[in-house]
Amino acid sequence: MFQKTEADADLIQRSMNYMTVFRLVLASVILAVAFGPLGQALAPEYKVFLAQATSLTYVMAALAFAWFQWRPGFTPQELARFSLMTDIVILLLVLHCFGGLGSGLVILLIFTVGIAGLLLPLQVALFFASLISIGIVFEAWLASGGDFANGPALQAGIYGIATFVTALGCSLLGRWGREYQLLAERRRDDLVGLEQVNDLIIRRMRSGVMVVDAKLEVRQMNESAWYLLGNPPVSERRLNVIAPALIERLNLWKKTGRADDEGLLLKATQAAVVPQFVRLPGVLGEATLIFLEDTSVVSRRARDLAQASLARLSASIAHEIRNPLGALSHASQLLGESPDLPAQDLRLIEIIRNHTSRMNDIVENVLKLSRRERAQIEQTNVTDWLRTLAEEFRLEHRLPEARVRIEAPRSGIEVLMDPGQLQQAVTNLLDNALRHAATDNHQPTITLRLSPIRGHREMALDIIDDGPGIPLEKRSQIFEPFFTTHKQGSGLGLFLARQLCDANQAPLEYVQIPNAGACFRILLRRSGSDSPLSQPAELANL
Repeated sequence: MFQKTEADADLIQRSMNYMTVFRLVLASVILAVAFGPLGQALAPEYKVFLAQATSLTYVMAALAFAWFQWRPGFTPQELARFSLMTDIVILLLVLHCFGGLGSGLVILLIFTVGIAGLLLPLQVALFFASLISIGIVFEAWLASGGDFANGPALQAGIYGIATFVTALGCSLLGRWGREYQLLAERRRDDLVGLEQVNDLIIRRMRSGVMVVDAKLEVRQMNESAWYLLGNPPVSERRLNVIAPALIERLNLWKKTGRADDEGLLLKATQAAVVPQFVRLPGVLGEATLIFLEDTSVVSRRARDLAQASLARLSASIAHEIRNPLGALSHASQLLGESPDLPAQDLRLIEIIRNHTSRMNDIVENVLKLSRRERAQIEQTNVTDWLRTLAEEFRLEHRLPEARVRIEAPRSGIEVLMDPGQLQQAVTNLLDNALRHAATDNHQPTITLRLSPIRGHREMALDIIDDGPGIPLEKRSQIFEPFFTTHKQGSGLGLFLARQLCDANQAPLEYVQIPNAGACFRILLRRSGSDSPLSQPAELANL
């Protein structure tokens, strides 16, 4: 059995609006006929008063139902039952006053029961059909003077059958219509859900996605594309203004059908991208779907594969080195305890101890990488976490507060991360800054800066020092394992920090900022970051 829904009630409400207008017009026409000369001609003299009273009652009832329709208290189904029941009673009286079955007014009754079949349950429609049939038979009996043999019985029977057939047929049509509407609403809800899922997937994609029409105007783009294009203004849609270099690749693809795989730098401040093009026929004319693949992401994937293999190999080697290294360290300690050693021999023992200690640190770091546990991501107040980390670092290294500064919003900001792993990564970066930014005449100052980027969906944690920075030719190597520029360094600090950040889906990168030394940036995901960005979302709806 078909179940009533809110949409079904809305359909009845709209239908009743039309029925209310029709009822007011019909009641006005009947009133005009009853009080006019036509009524005097159609109705016998003894029925004129009944016709006038009935028409006045119908007008007042039509006005009352119109008023009730806009007042709370009645459901559309209840109002439809009461109003159609009133229509049937009034129209039977009108039929009796103006000529009976021969007047043709039975059509209005059949129309009314058809409306009941469309809007109301079948049982109610059949009840109305029975009521009309009884009224028609009674009218035929009155017209025949109580003797059906005079002829109106056949006509009354035909009208009665027509009434039931109309009720059944309209009820079936109404049921089909409601089921079709319910199916259409379900399909609409499914499409809306799929559209929302697709929109969420596109917005969360790391690859940039944008749609360009035949006029080379941007019709839609996701957050990554907006970021790779250098955060252009939302109001600017012309591709020749946003990314003129991309037009050359697009024209080349249209002519040859092949895309150039060489990286393309759209903005000097952003990473190079590799554009891929797909034709979108029909919807927007000669529209083109453009994918912008961040080359840094591709390079990172290749690097991660190579470094994973290297880490496994290094862990095996470190495990084999650990025991001989321990024996060497123990032997040097025993040798240092020997009496009457010359100063030159003591110096050699000190060198052995220093280098065995350094080698042991390397072995421990390599084994730590191989035993790294899965990140336990949780919602963390990054502002409080950052202040606690900075305070612990100052106490450990006996630094004044001015040497490790924090620039962060006062309000608590929730991000998704593993606090323990990120603390280890940031501590490595702080140790690195403290070691490499120091000179003979300068004690470095480190700034921990927390700021929103990409429409407040991510937080950038910058670790900035005031040292000389990293030379341009060495920046591509700083995250490689065992690369170091310090004679006491193991070359695993930055590599370990990046591995820990990657495990938390928090990319670590080196960025150049003006009037500062080295700057390492960690991108943290904000909690509840599925809400659309203000600027890219506005551009996506253009």
